[in-house]
Amino acid sequence: MTLISKTAVMALLLALTVGLQGQVTMHAGLWENTVSSSGRSATRNTCITAEQERQSKGTVDSMRASTEKALEKGGGCKLTEFTVAGAVQTVVMACGKATIKHVTTFHADTFETNVTSTTPEGVKSSVIKGRRLGDCPPGGAQ
Repeated sequence: MTLISKTAVMALLLALTVGLQGQVTMHAGLWENTVSSSGRSATRNTCITAEQERQSKGTVDSMRASTEKALEKGGGCKLTEFTVAGAVQTVVMACGKATIKHVTTFHADTFETNVTSTTPEGVKSSVIKGRRLGDCPPGGAQ
């Protein structure tokens, strides 16, 4: 899996945990997520279920716990910071020798995440933009 693909998957996992205590919610439906890094981009669609939307409306503590659980399931990363201020969520993870920081700003049915990955080899940045396209088609994302 490429770095862009890994970043897209991680961003989706983190986005699914967002609710900001009722201020911003990831609404159920079909979401398009585009990751741009080093002059390249990749776009993937995914369906957010009604259950995932419900879970996104939790407290900051429950969102942190959900994020930690998702990271444990994915293996290799440990959550070191999880904060919410208005419509901005900051998540920092230690992944081996790398530190990955996600700063996500939510706007109704869109979000933008700035990702900074710091490794012994240097610092890389990427941007993830997501938007809700509508209801999920029968059979899920396409």
